[in-house]
Amino acid sequence: MQHLDAGLLMAIVEKVPYAVMVTDHQQNIIYVNSAYESLTGISKEQALGKTPRINQSGHHDAAFYKRLHAELSKTGRWEGDVWDYLPNGTSYLKHLTIETVTDSKGDLSHYFAIFSEFSALHRSEAELERLTHYDPLTELPNRILFRNRLGHEFNIASRHNTRTGLVLLNVDRFKLINDAFGFAAGDQLLIDVAKRLQKGIRRTDLLARQESRQERDADLLSRMGGNDFSFILSELRKPDDASIVAERLLGALEKPFYIQGEEVYVSASLGLAIYPDNAQTEDDLLRCAETALSLVKEEGKGGYRFFSEDLNISSAHRVRLEAKMRKALQQESFVLYYQPKQDLKTGKISGMEALVRWPTDEGMILPTEFIPLAEDTGMINPLGRWILFTALSDTVKASQVLGYPLQIAVNLSMRQFQRPGLRELVMEAIEFSGIEPGQVELEITESMVMEKVDEAIATMHSLRDLGVALAIDDFGTGYSSMAYLRNFPVNTLKIDQTFVQDLNTKDSNTSIIDAVIGLGCGLGMKVVAEGIETQLQRDYLAQAGCHLGQGYYLGYPLALDDFIGRLKSL
Repeated sequence: MQHLDAGLLMAIVEKVPYAVMVTDHQQNIIYVNSAYESLTGISKEQALGKTPRINQSGHHDAAFYKRLHAELSKTGRWEGDVWDYLPNGTSYLKHLTIETVTDSKGDLSHYFAIFSEFSALHRSEAELERLTHYDPLTELPNRILFRNRLGHEFNIASRHNTRTGLVLLNVDRFKLINDAFGFAAGDQLLIDVAKRLQKGIRRTDLLARQESRQERDADLLSRMGGNDFSFILSELRKPDDASIVAERLLGALEKPFYIQGEEVYVSASLGLAIYPDNAQTEDDLLRCAETALSLVKEEGKGGYRFFSEDLNISSAHRVRLEAKMRKALQQESFVLYYQPKQDLKTGKISGMEALVRWPTDEGMILPTEFIPLAEDTGMINPLGRWILFTALSDTVKASQVLGYPLQIAVNLSMRQFQRPGLRELVMEAIEFSGIEPGQVELEITESMVMEKVDEAIATMHSLRDLGVALAIDDFGTGYSSMAYLRNFPVNTLKIDQTFVQDLNTKDSNTSIIDAVIGLGCGLGMKVVAEGIETQLQRDYLAQAGCHLGQGYYLGYPLALDDFIGRLKSL
């Protein structure tokens, strides 16, 4: 093979359109070509004897150069994009390759670098790439880059027999910040939160991946949109390792943030899922993490939870139950049962409570299972409308057959009570059924009226103006105060069955029941006890001044025709 002489090689290097720079082992510049002068604006005379730091832009921190030199020492080569300055102060982006040169003994003797400036087209492409894959507010990777990286980590975990962790993080009560300080302040808070969270992830040099890799990738923090962030945890050895990161992330948010000069504290809810333990695909892993996050939210927000297969089974059951429930609503497959309410002084059945039931081919689905689902999905509104219209119409029918007016108690859900148009709905049901408004009693719970007291009182007054009665259900289990109770336009207090069930012997502690009865009577209200299951309970409540009672001892819930038949037989 013919060798080119040094002069010819030098002439070729001078002609190439790429900047070439050679330094000694101490990084002092000993050669630059003509393209270097053209691209950098620095002459050979100015460059020789200096170090490559001669035109550093300051865009990169010390950690960047530390990683660069670590890679050079390890592999003998580094390639990447670097920002530098021109003599006129303008910054420019260059694509740089550095290689080490060794002598005959294998010792480092020189560094050789070649680089070119990104053209305007390349800069536009780079900007487009950034807009496509990075969130413009926080400059974090966005959902698109997150999905690309997640699939990549699945492959790596499979090859190296490790695990990939996924953490979904939601900043709690973020809407309150926007409402209180404005959207601009909310955006700044998200930027500050992102900076805090970046300090909480595990960091390792993010280098080109090789099959003989010695280091894992850095964990990837992304903004998924709104106040949601995600974390890909690379190569977990065991699932519990993810909890260390979760604790660190929660800890990063403990100190106050400052918005418009005010201290603001925020918390976060985290859902964790692990590949391949919880799922085999990206979409399934995301669903697992979302399920775990939802459970944290339901339990009161703040903290983290791992996904478990029990949650997965529950989620699948919930999805199927929701589809079945929508169909049941369309086909009016629900039925109402009526539990009698007895006047404890006279023994006469004076009214009833409407209780919804859902019969299916597999058996009766309990309200404790489908009512929360109806609340969460919004199906409680059409279901609640059907219950109200049906209960009032059935009461008119039962009253006509029995020859005296029965009072019907209908439970309202939180969503129904807070929804605009409740007064109009009740009025429509009264007009449709032809029932006397005084026969209608709407039951609400303490928690429903205490969340927004002033709005609740206004809603209650609008209902009372129709002539219907109002009852506070499960009284004593919530947190209403005497001061508020005096302002509530309610007619009835219902003693929760947990207190009634404690009446199992003549020596039982009756202080709570006595207090509720005394309170109700003192405020001019009727008092109803639910859950009466024994003669002893009925007798004590009657003697204590309780007006009405209901429970299995007095009568089981029955379908309308059976309910009428039982009352006719008394």
